[in-house]
Amino acid sequence: MKKYEQLYRRIKSDIESGLMGEGEKLLSIREEARTSSLSVNTVITAYELLMDEGLIRSRERGAYRVCSGARGLTQTNRPRKSGHSRQTTAREAGERLDQLYERLLKVDPSFASAAPGLDILPGKELSRILSGLNPSWMNHHDPQGDAFLRERLELVNRDFNGPSTGEDMVVTNGATEGLSLILGQVLSPGDRVALESPVYFNFFQQLHTLGVKIVEIPMTEEGMDLDILEREIKKQPVKLILTQPNVQNPTGITMPENRRKALLALAEKNGIYLIQDDVFGDLSFSSLRPQNLSVLSDYPRLFQISSYSKSIAPGLRVGWIRSPRYAKELAEAKLRLSMESSRLAQAALASFIGTKEHRRHLLNIRKALADRVEDHLSLLSTVLPRGSYVRRPSGGCLLWVEYPREVNTTELFEKAASGGLIATPGIMFSSGNDYNNCLRLNTGHKLTEERRKKLELLGL
Repeated sequence: MKKYEQLYRRIKSDIESGLMGEGEKLLSIREEARTSSLSVNTVITAYELLMDEGLIRSRERGAYRVCSGARGLTQTNRPRKSGHSRQTTAREAGERLDQLYERLLKVDPSFASAAPGLDILPGKELSRILSGLNPSWMNHHDPQGDAFLRERLELVNRDFNGPSTGEDMVVTNGATEGLSLILGQVLSPGDRVALESPVYFNFFQQLHTLGVKIVEIPMTEEGMDLDILEREIKKQPVKLILTQPNVQNPTGITMPENRRKALLALAEKNGIYLIQDDVFGDLSFSSLRPQNLSVLSDYPRLFQISSYSKSIAPGLRVGWIRSPRYAKELAEAKLRLSMESSRLAQAALASFIGTKEHRRHLLNIRKALADRVEDHLSLLSTVLPRGSYVRRPSGGCLLWVEYPREVNTTELFEKAASGGLIATPGIMFSSGNDYNNCLRLNTGHKLTEERRKKLELLGL
């Protein structure tokens, strides 16, 4: 076992056993290094692992403290899930989920959506930029996207995307259109597509019309279970793998680098298309923004999709695809599908991303979301029934809540909806009933007294 793993396991054990209490201050990085005879980098790595799991937080410069709720809901009594894969047709999953989603939209979506509250988004900055834009945005332009925006995307994301150019990017109407374009280019009816389980329900809806077979691969504490994935690949060819290694929706898990390398090796060895969805990467709570798969490999069948719908403005609907090999083909498909994305939105983002205001915004929104996660966890510890488990996310604004096995969260969803609360039922995140005792909750809004009262509906 490596030295950073030994330190990580020791501190984690102290927290989970109660030897270190909530809010207790850890040794500074230099103090821990001196006391344990370790290098500063070794301590930093161990502390970042603890932060990724939500066990500790850095609230002020150089100070690390044990998170509130580090024990209890987030660490004990976790229900066990099946360790097996599942194969279904996309049509079966898509039709069922669409019906549930229609009901979902009839109620206030603030608990069910996957986006931060407007109060922590850069509305004033974007309004100022929009008011001063050159009117050239009113003309048609390149379907691949505004050249200046694509250059800015490459520059802003260079540290965690690896070498690239603006020509490798295709601007899309959100990440949803980006995924649709890729799926339409590489899949044929009958192909097998491997997804994480649980997984964002829109993926089922996207695959609905393509006539493909979905193979659901269970999530582990380190992301998609690669042993099960490898067995499925050996059993029958898999055409495409769709993954969210950075702050997965709905679990909030971030995949460590060694597992990313193993995933890439599996895809490359078997010639499998690999799509990384990185919409929550900018909202990671880690002190260092997690890198993307493209940093580790120049595999030509690797695609990356992302957007600024989570971190800047959902209403702008600007996303992008990164694919050095297939950018031109995808731009042609984009032209056939929707011509081009809003030039007004592209121009506004091009003037904002990478600026001092953007960097400051990212620092502020990450802190605000981390605080709101803590507030919601603290309240849920008093609301949820005994035996429940809440996964502490590595970033973003979503909590994955697991009730005891006997609780039916689809029924709870209907009951809570009548009281004004929607927390997306777990059944939407799979083609089966594995998560019918789970739900996803958005914590991106400030925990007001009204929201506190509504959250009490999640008790039994």
